[in-house]
Amino acid sequence: MLVAGAVSASPVGAQNAYKAGSSSYRVDQSINATQTMQGQSVESSASTLQLISLSLAPASQGLQFSLTVDSASTILAGAPPQQQEMANAAMRELKGRRVTGLMSPQGRVSTAQASDSAPSSEQMVSSARGFLPKLPAGGLKAGASWNDSTTSRFNNNGVDGTTTVISSHSVVGDTTIAGQAAWKITQKGTVRLSGNGVSQGAEISLDGKGTVEGHSFVSKSGVYLGGEQRLTQDMTINVPAAGMTIPMEQNVMTRVTRIGG
Repeated sequence: MLVAGAVSASPVGAQNAYKAGSSSYRVDQSINATQTMQGQSVESSASTLQLISLSLAPASQGLQFSLTVDSASTILAGAPPQQQEMANAAMRELKGRRVTGLMSPQGRVSTAQASDSAPSSEQMVSSARGFLPKLPAGGLKAGASWNDSTTSRFNNNGVDGTTTVISSHSVVGDTTIAGQAAWKITQKGTVRLSGNGVSQGAEISLDGKGTVEGHSFVSKSGVYLGGEQRLTQDMTINVPAAGMTIPMEQNVMTRVTRIGG
């Protein structure tokens, strides 16, 4: 998924943890996939744009967060008009939807719930849980390193599944982003995913693995300033009724940019 803002001058939690306040972000994502069917390769690509608002407020235990989709759009390269319109309709339904919950000052979410019970709500909750980079308990400092594991749910063309990412993170130095002193954090990790469901009337399952790498920036005053992430996945789609096994490669590039003051 997904956030305009000022940051509270009063720190919440440990130094270099996230602080109460509001921010807005632009999230650009491109997805390129290649699948092989009956000896022929079929390529597809899509790009999405979301504008998101994130609000953090002090709570009795950590921070209360609210993540809202202000707008969303997508372009499916080479798709027929009917398929593009279906995608447009799905994006329009995201506008105004919200995930709220509690998190630690280091960004670890303990509770989260969507504003409605639409089919995509569970996926929205998973995206919200992973939006902010997780910070080490000891705070950010030069040379700090830590490991993290996250599991999220997805629904794609009738297939429900989970994705687990195990990552290592390192603070590689400090820099200045939009006039703010910030830490640069790198990420490298592995990905495993699996799922099953019914698509176009046929039962299917998928299994895959991949890698993730990227970087993010967190200001020294406790504000997430954005970053980039590249996800590469190799998957196998099984359609037992048709006796088909379809290999697929997928590359996802996500760029988050903080906007506003």
